[in-house]
Amino acid sequence: MTNVNNTQNIPLDKIKLIVGLGNYGHEYEDTRHNAGFWFIDYLTEKYKLNLKFDNKFFGEYVKFKSHNHDMILLKPHTYMNLSGKSVGALATFYKILPHEILVIHDELDF
Repeated sequence: MTNVNNTQNIPLDKIKLIVGLGNYGHEYEDTRHNAGFWFIDYLTEKYKLNLKFDNKFFGEYVKFKSHNHDMILLKPHTYMNLSGKSVGALATFYKILPHEILVIHDELDF
């Protein structure tokens, strides 16, 4: 189980969207700010998935099934501080609730 905001426990099998945060551009590729992108890259490589870019979601995503569970991976093409634009567009389109989203990022303290 994962703890969300220290107020409720959400089973991992309820997660529908995994978002990897990062910053696009060669100057950011090897910085810790791309930890979220690295995780999404790891998952896509491990499960042989192909991300596709979609303007309406402001980023790359892929839909897939894992153990009969529908999942989406997302790499926003916005800077980290604007990633809500991408996450919000995709979550609204697919009717994904906030507690069904797992965000991978490098920040130790928000």
